[in-house]
Amino acid sequence: MSSFTESLMQRFDAAPPAAERVDFALNRRKMPSTAVERLPGIAEIEHAYFGSAGANAPGPSPLAAAATGSSATAELARSLKSANFMPVGSLDFSRDDGPLSPSLASRLKSSGNLGSPHGFSPVFSSLPAIRPHALERDAPEVQTIRRKLLRGAQVLIFQAGYSGKRFVYEHLRELGVRLTILDGPESWAKCLLDEDVIEAYIELDFTDFGSLFERALDAILDSGIAFDAVATFYEDAVAIVARIAEALHLPGNPREACDRARNKRVTREIMRVHGLPTPKFMRIDDAQQLEAAAESVGFPAILKPVFGAASMGVHRVESMEDLQNTYAKVRSMMNVETDTIWAQGNEMMLEEFYDGDEFDADVLMSQGKVVYVSLSDNWACWEPWYQETGMNIPSIFPPAQQTELVNLATQTLHALGFTDGAFHVELKYTSRGPRIIEVNARMGGMCVRDANLRCWGVDLVEEHVMTALGIPIRPPKAPQPLTELAQAAVNAPYSGVIDSDDWLEELQAYPECKVRRYLKPKGARVVGPEEDMPDWIAELIFEGPSVSELLHMMEQALKRLRVPIQPLDERARRGWFFPSHAFPFQPSAVIP
Repeated sequence: MSSFTESLMQRFDAAPPAAERVDFALNRRKMPSTAVERLPGIAEIEHAYFGSAGANAPGPSPLAAAATGSSATAELARSLKSANFMPVGSLDFSRDDGPLSPSLASRLKSSGNLGSPHGFSPVFSSLPAIRPHALERDAPEVQTIRRKLLRGAQVLIFQAGYSGKRFVYEHLRELGVRLTILDGPESWAKCLLDEDVIEAYIELDFTDFGSLFERALDAILDSGIAFDAVATFYEDAVAIVARIAEALHLPGNPREACDRARNKRVTREIMRVHGLPTPKFMRIDDAQQLEAAAESVGFPAILKPVFGAASMGVHRVESMEDLQNTYAKVRSMMNVETDTIWAQGNEMMLEEFYDGDEFDADVLMSQGKVVYVSLSDNWACWEPWYQETGMNIPSIFPPAQQTELVNLATQTLHALGFTDGAFHVELKYTSRGPRIIEVNARMGGMCVRDANLRCWGVDLVEEHVMTALGIPIRPPKAPQPLTELAQAAVNAPYSGVIDSDDWLEELQAYPECKVRRYLKPKGARVVGPEEDMPDWIAELIFEGPSVSELLHMMEQALKRLRVPIQPLDERARRGWFFPSHAFPFQPSAVIP
């Protein structure tokens, strides 16, 4: 054993049992081809950093010097703290943040060690001290070290989201992350405890939103777990996670940034202040403001809740009568009893309609820098609800206009004040140039994670959690697409009852069809456009070397499929809705 490794073991008491020292095999979930990567041990990491001389080179190792109290101790502490790897030892509650009651502030202050044993996070229990700049490189060996840092970290996930996010927690478990989920008593995620995907489950009542922050902090402290990070992959939880991270002195985005992005009207106001392009818009608190809003914005326009998600309540309106009727309908469904997202408020806004084509920018930030961007094409939505119909990656939009879209996305993130994590930015390229639709301060849903992983080799799940732990990231994006991908979100063309549980199986004839996912089971009642926003009933993913070829193939394949719905009204029967009239199936109407 080298002196470097020896000093490491001395610093952290006894070495763990042999069974816990084995190299962790990382299975890259859903990569284009299966790849199992063996992560290096301490000696190999030592060699990577110090070269062939290793830690036996003249002079003490950094960790040994820190352990013996040399002048390097202060440097090491500063290095670790600047990377947010080491929990702050003494917390300052002299600043009154408002929401904390005196009793909770006192409890946080007296809770002692919020970090882990030895004053270091578990991510350092088997690794040498690494200065932040050492991880600020885009290299395979450095990415391996970042993944190694995840192993053993105690991460709190605040709200699990819908059951389709199960893969997030399974993958983090594969990486050796020790997960705790905090969610409600009825959450599907409770089963992950019995399945050994997570180590603990903190149950909390989410019905009283006003007291949620303090009750959540109490529950976290009651758990007795010293968390190294708090994170979420769920839209509703973004703002409260920022507050919890701040209260526990854990890494995270400024809560002000999360609040600005969560409120779509405030996002517009911040963009305007920073000189970024914004639409005409007006706040609506009650029906009496509709006429003034219509006069200010004009028609056509978009009516939307400022705290919505997944296109909930988003409608195109064409006239004053349409606006009044749609406003009444949307307000009637904004009930906290049916969806807790409305606990954040029922304010709405009317904004100028954008022509053009829609795009998504998936962005990763680290310590204030944008370190990864991927642009994908969104297919035309099913209006007037703005229900999503599909996407493809990489984008086939002209490169010059792609650059404009990416620049606006990154400028907006900086203007809002974000510093770290995964972001899903929705944009349009209009006849007047690029415009922001909204900023989501979390990883995109549906197939976004898999699309980025398959196309560019970048895993948004692990990168996001790395930033939550304060680990600097530099995702190793492939220079060329590893594969190209198109996804269809299949909408119910009319209301009725699903009459089959195998209606997608004929798509097995297409080797390019990699995913056939049923979103509604046989016997399910589904909503079509004659009632309201159509339900998604299936998801399809095709892969191949050319997006253009995949688009043509998917259109033909879907048109041949039988609609597996027995209609409630025979007069409503129709074929599939497919956006073949617009980009990317047709040339863009806004590009000369």
